[in-house]
Amino acid sequence: MLFAIARRDKPGMADKRSQLLLDHADYQKKFMSIIVFGGGLVTDKTNIDKFEYSETGIRDVIGNILILDVPDRATAESIHNNDPYTLGGLFETVIIEPFLQRVPIKN
Repeated sequence: MLFAIARRDKPGMADKRSQLLLDHADYQKKFMSIIVFGGGLVTDKTNIDKFEYSETGIRDVIGNILILDVPDRATAESIHNNDPYTLGGLFETVIIEPFLQRVPIKN
């Protein structure tokens, strides 16, 4: 079952996000087989064509969205709850809901 996890940072969390980047990236590696897609929410000033996934570049990220293929809500919540970004107190808003993919059409 697909679940969407949408998370927006609290204001002023760029330093904390940068500090936790490597721990977050290591944590997500074990879930690559169930992440359908995901990515960062960025500031309007971010040059997406030249974005660098580094401790400097990550400072333009202000949240993220993940679509996970997991058996149930408890699994999606556990993945969110144990993420170093979550444990580090980054997020102001979190939405975890079942996701109905409409486009592109899956066969």
